[in-house]
Amino acid sequence: MGRLWYTSPAREWEEALPLGNGRLGAMVYGGTDHEHIQVNEESIWYGGPVARNNPDMKEQLPHIRRLLFEGKIAEAEQLMWHAMSGCPNGQHPYQTLGDIQIGFQGIGKVTAYERELDLENALCRTVFSSEEVCYSREYFISCPADCMVMRFSADKPGKISFWAGLERGHFFDGVKQGGPGEICLYGNLGRGGTEFAMTLRARTRGGSLRLLGEHIVVEGADEAELYFSADTSWHYGPEEKEAAAASWMQETEGRPEEWMGAGRMCSWERQEIRVQQGMQELLQENLRRRLDRAGEQGYGNLFAAHVADYQELFGRVRLEVDWDHKAEQLPTDRRVELAARRAGAFPKEQENSGMPELGGEQEPGEAAVPQDESGQDLGLALLYFDYGRYLLISCSRPGGLPATLQGLWNKDMTPPWDSKYTININTEMNYWLAESCNLSSCHMPLFDLIRTMVPNGRRTAREMYGCRGFVAHHNTDINGDTSPQDQWIPGTYWVMGAAWLCTHQWTHYLYTQDVEFLREQFPIMCEAALFFLDFLVEDGPYLVTCPSVSPENTYILPGGAKGANGIGVTMDNQILRDLFGQCLEAYRVLTEQGGCGEKARAALEEAEINDLPDFIRQVGEARERLIPTQISERGTILEWRQDYEEWEPGHRHISHLYGLHPSEQITVDGTPELARAARATLEQRLSHGGGHTGWSMAWIINHYAKLWDGNTAYRHIRQLLGNSTYPNLFDRHPPFQIDGNFGGAAAMAEMLVQSGGGRVVLLPALPDAWESGRVSGLRLQGNAVTDLSWKNGILECCRIQAGSKLETRIRYGEGVLPLRLEAGESVVLTAADFAK
Repeated sequence: MGRLWYTSPAREWEEALPLGNGRLGAMVYGGTDHEHIQVNEESIWYGGPVARNNPDMKEQLPHIRRLLFEGKIAEAEQLMWHAMSGCPNGQHPYQTLGDIQIGFQGIGKVTAYERELDLENALCRTVFSSEEVCYSREYFISCPADCMVMRFSADKPGKISFWAGLERGHFFDGVKQGGPGEICLYGNLGRGGTEFAMTLRARTRGGSLRLLGEHIVVEGADEAELYFSADTSWHYGPEEKEAAAASWMQETEGRPEEWMGAGRMCSWERQEIRVQQGMQELLQENLRRRLDRAGEQGYGNLFAAHVADYQELFGRVRLEVDWDHKAEQLPTDRRVELAARRAGAFPKEQENSGMPELGGEQEPGEAAVPQDESGQDLGLALLYFDYGRYLLISCSRPGGLPATLQGLWNKDMTPPWDSKYTININTEMNYWLAESCNLSSCHMPLFDLIRTMVPNGRRTAREMYGCRGFVAHHNTDINGDTSPQDQWIPGTYWVMGAAWLCTHQWTHYLYTQDVEFLREQFPIMCEAALFFLDFLVEDGPYLVTCPSVSPENTYILPGGAKGANGIGVTMDNQILRDLFGQCLEAYRVLTEQGGCGEKARAALEEAEINDLPDFIRQVGEARERLIPTQISERGTILEWRQDYEEWEPGHRHISHLYGLHPSEQITVDGTPELARAARATLEQRLSHGGGHTGWSMAWIINHYAKLWDGNTAYRHIRQLLGNSTYPNLFDRHPPFQIDGNFGGAAAMAEMLVQSGGGRVVLLPALPDAWESGRVSGLRLQGNAVTDLSWKNGILECCRIQAGSKLETRIRYGEGVLPLRLEAGESVVLTAADFAK
C-alpha cells in the first residue's frame, strides 16, 4: 500500500499532509492535544480584476525594436522597464482560506504515535495511545460531497473531549453561531473581490455538544465527527448573485442598520454592505444544505463514495518495481533524510537555503535498509510517482481552477510569487503527467483558464502591441490577467505565455482523439497564432520575435555588460514552430472530420479570422521562416540569436531545450545531431550547478528520459529526492513549488514509454536500478492504453489497447514495428517480436 507515514506530529507546514478534492484543500498536522488543519479554497484570491495594460507601449514598441536591432540593449531594456511593464506592475495573490484549530482534553503522555497519508484511499489518519486509551483520528475531503470529513474515536467510551474553532488572522468580517454544533467564519477579499464563508459542524455519539462563543465544545463523547466546507461568490453567475442581493434587499427593507459605523456611511456604502450581506446569506445557506446532506449520509457512506470517486482516477495506473520493501519500515521523513545523505552535498546555490546539509557515515542499524547499487531504497521514487498523481487529482478537477504554483495548498496571505500561475514553465509542467498518466480530465481546468484569458489577451495585444489575436506574458491569475507581471528585466517582457499554453490543447487532442474538444479549442489556438503573424518582424530571411527573452536568463555582451532581452531567442522559435504546426494539423483533422462547425467559425470571425484557408496559408509560410534550432561553436544548443556567454551558466531554466521536452522537435532517432547538442547543453548546465531547484531537476530528468539515458535520469531522480524534497514529499524549490512533484512523476512515465512524432517507444530510458517491474494504464497518443512488464532489463510483455483507430510505429531497442488497430482492438508484443 502506498503511504506516507511518520512517528511524530508535523512541526512545520512542510511536514503536514495534504488533502484535497480539487476545490477544497487541507494540510493536516496530526497533533495530539492540539490539532491544526490549515485550509484552502481554490477561489480565495485577493481583490478583483484590474486593467493593467501599459498605455505607452504601443507608441514605444518601434523605438524598443530599433534599439535592440542596433545592439543598444541597456537603452532598450530601460525603455521597456518604463513602457512595457504593467500598470500597476503586479497581480493579486492567491491566499490561504484560514485554519481549523482543535484543542483536545484528557491527553497526557503519548505513546505508539503514528500518522499517515494513505494514497490508495486519499485519507489522513493519526493513531496514538495516552493514559491507557487508544485514539484514532481520520480525515478526508470528499469530491462527491464537496466537504471535509473528520472522525475522532477512542477504544474506551466517553474519552472524546475537545473545542474547535475557525481562524483567519485579522482578515475576515465575522464569526457567528449557526445551527446545533455549527460555526461560520465569513468575510470578503477586498474591493472587487469575492465574498467567502466557511462552516464547521460537529456531530457526536454520546457526551455533550454545545456552542460557546466562537467555538464548538464537545465533552465526554464516545465518537465525534466534524464536517467542514467553504464557498465563495466566485462560484456563482451574475444572475444568481443579482437574485440573492435583490432578495436580501427586499427582505431587509426598513430594518435598522445595526453594523458599527453605519452613521458615518453614505447611501451607496450602506447599499454595498447590504449586497454583501445578501451574498453571505446565499453562501451560508448553501453551506448549511451541503453539510446537511453530508450528515444524512453518515461517515461510512461518505467514505465509500469518496474512495470510489478517487480510485476511478488514481487506480488507472500502477507502477511496480521488484524490490524487498524493507525500507517501507522506515518513516517517510527518515527515508527522505537518508536520500539527502546519499545524494551528496547540496549544490552551491542551496548552501544558505535553510535546510541542513546531511553527511557522515551510516547510522547504526541502517545497513538493514535495502539499497540498489546507488545506495537508495527503490520504493521512494515509486512513492513519489504515486504522490504526484495523488496531488494532481487532489488539486485539479473538471469545473474548477487549475493548479497554481503551489497547487491548491498555500498557508500565506502573501505567498511566494503570489502563488499564481507562472506560465513560462511552471504551470505547463504541472500538467505534463495529466495525459500520459491517464488523468486527462484533470487537465480540463487549464483549458478553462485559457478561455478566460482570451478576451483579456485580445485587449493586451491591441492596446500594448497594436496586434490582432491574444497574448499573455509570464504570469496569469484567477481572472486570466495577461499584462506583464513585475518589473524584472530577465522575466517580465516575455510574450510567449499564451502560445505555450495553447500547445496543451493539441496535446490533449493527440491523447484523446476528441474531435469535439478540438473544434472548441481550435479558434483559441488560431487566435494565439494570429498575434504572432502581426508581431513577428523581418530579420533577413527570417521572421523573429522582438523583443524576445529566454525566460529569466541573462547573457554577457562582448564589452562585459549584461543583457537579457534581444531578438528571436531559440525558445520563442521552438514554441511557435509547435503552435503554428499544431494549427496546421488541427485544420487538417477538422477538415477531414467535416469542418470546424458553426460555433468555431463564429469564434474565428470574432477573432478577426474571416478567411480561414488564407490564415492557414499565412501560418504555414510564417512557420517556414522561423529560425531553426542551431548548434553553437561549443556544441550546445544556441540559446539566443547570438552565441553569448551566460551570466549564470548553471541557470535553473533550460528554455532552449523546450524542443527536446516537452516538444518533439529534438529526438534521438529523428534529429541525432541536435540530440547530441542537447546532451552537451545539459552537461554544461549541470557542470555549473544547474538543476539546483526542484522543478529544474524535474525538467532535467525529463530531458534525459527523452535522450533515452535511463541511468542518468535515475541519478537525477535521486538528486530530486535527496536535495529537493521536503519531509512530506512536497517539491522544494525552495520554498515549496508543486511543479517539481508533477514534473518528476511525468518523467518516470517518460522513462517507461514515450509516444509522439508518429511512434511509440517502449522502455526508452529504463534504468539498471529498475531491473524488473511492470506498469499498467499509461496512455499513448492516439487514444490508447498500454501495460508493460520487463524482467532483467528486457521487455517481457507489452499490451496496447486502442480506444480509437490507431496507426503508429512501435519501437523497442533497435526494432521498429508498424501497428494498426481498430477501436477496441488490442495487441500483445514481446521482445522477440522486435528481433524478427
